[in-house]
Amino acid sequence: MSIFVEILNRIQEGRLIELAPALPNQPAIRRMVVAHEIADIVHGPWEDSDWAIRCNYLRADIDRFITGSRIPVSGGRYGGDSDFKQLVPSRDEIWELRSRSHDPGLRVFGRFAAFDVFVALSWQKRSDLGGPKSRSWRDAKVHCATDWKNLFPAYDPIHENAAADFRAYVSNYFLV
Repeated sequence: MSIFVEILNRIQEGRLIELAPALPNQPAIRRMVVAHEIADIVHGPWEDSDWAIRCNYLRADIDRFITGSRIPVSGGRYGGDSDFKQLVPSRDEIWELRSRSHDPGLRVFGRFAAFDVFVALSWQKRSDLGGPKSRSWRDAKVHCATDWKNLFPAYDPIHENAAADFRAYVSNYFLV
């Protein structure tokens, strides 16, 4: 069996959802498979119109990934203007999709199952996470790793030296 079969199994079980581009006729170049809590935030219903607008900005960020748009990836300790950043320690292979174009900033946590295949497992408002060494950041990373192990007990995420080469993770990127 492969990780692709396991992903399909989790989708068929209803534990994960594969997102397609929001706009019709857009190609799906990369794959993003998400937990229900992420599907809920991008599909609604939302508590009010302000939150709906915010969540649609997140959906646009996700669609840029899915449709193969050129995406900025952090090559350093701090994310800068990146959309994707690998969190430290890199050996944990936990990544964040950074949605920063509208307040509040949102972080979607996940792991790369394969090249151009991101499994998004949880999300947080950036303001709720505190500093990079806070307990909230640690808890978010532990939550992500635990969810992965529960979904894919026999498979690890891609494990590469991202500091040296992001090409193992994602296509059409540039470092910031």
